[in-house]
Amino acid sequence: MANNKVQSKLSKEELSELYLVQYKSIREIAKMFDCNHTTIGDLLKQYDIPSRPVGGGRKAQIVQIEHNGQMVEAKRCTVCNEVKLLEDFNVDRKGSGGRQPKCKECRKRYYENNHTYINNKSMTNYYKNHEENKLKRRLYYSKHKIRLRKQQREYYLLNHEKNLLANRRYYHANKDTIVQSERLRRMENIEYYREQDRKRYIKRKEQRSIYHQKYYEINKDTIKLNSKKRKTSLRSLLFTLTEQQWNQIQSDFNYGCALSEHHSDLNMEHFIPVSWGHGGTYVGNVYPVHWKINRSKSDTNPFVWIGRNDVKELVDMDKWHRLISYLAGQNHLSIDEFKDFVNWCENNKRGGELEPNYSSLEGWRNNK
Repeated sequence: MANNKVQSKLSKEELSELYLVQYKSIREIAKMFDCNHTTIGDLLKQYDIPSRPVGGGRKAQIVQIEHNGQMVEAKRCTVCNEVKLLEDFNVDRKGSGGRQPKCKECRKRYYENNHTYINNKSMTNYYKNHEENKLKRRLYYSKHKIRLRKQQREYYLLNHEKNLLANRRYYHANKDTIVQSERLRRMENIEYYREQDRKRYIKRKEQRSIYHQKYYEINKDTIKLNSKKRKTSLRSLLFTLTEQQWNQIQSDFNYGCALSEHHSDLNMEHFIPVSWGHGGTYVGNVYPVHWKINRSKSDTNPFVWIGRNDVKELVDMDKWHRLISYLAGQNHLSIDEFKDFVNWCENNKRGGELEPNYSSLEGWRNNK
């Protein structure tokens, strides 16, 4: 028989509300009324209240609640006992409404309070059943391969940009750890990775060629400048030319050859050859020219080179005079001074130990 004191405090309606509506367990109700759980069990029988199934009771019923002026589906969380929208629960095909019984906030709170225990338990189960689960996954994948690949492809297309951004953020946040881990993995499996690299190189040869062509077209000026920078740095000469300045120089010559009518196959030419140990890559010493003219001039003195008969067939002399005026003006010199400067550079070639960022123009002025 149930305890009379508890029976006087707990009516049938109250017990039915706690047990069937709020889904509280017998022990939880007993704790509320400071009695033994068997007393509550006797009261359930006495009041003829049907028992819930073993294992947490029946599924929470889906209810309709008003949200933002509309009636939407909701269910009661089994932990916080609050009625919440279905979207506040994680997906679970077996749960009522296709959602889990615990809301997201309660699950998060539970994980935060027990994350060490959960992680240790997960790792123990993983290593204990690793081979068995691996075989199950392979069998499941082979059985549902077409459907799974379709789902993966759809997910990839829908979330490509979002996942790409997330991966980049993760990489930058953990770059050192990722690089070190990858190096260690490659060192431990060096032959495997070498073989994979060989196969990938052969497989992507054509794709790589197309990529390099596109990259060159997009970054043509940058590549040219980097090439000239290396060449200039070997002689410790000035390198101050920027992409904007080079674009302006090309614009000044109508994006064509400075000495002929060609508008394609152009090179960046140094008027004072870098091999002399003078000049450098800066505004006033570079200009666009057709590759045949560039090859013909090579490292000779431009004022000597222009007098050759074979050169007169390649060069438009009006354009030559315009180029001399242009370069002299960029160096703030008269044409005669510019010619003397070029001849001085040829007669005083530099080699051996070189002073970094040497200015030939200042050297000429100091030795006049």
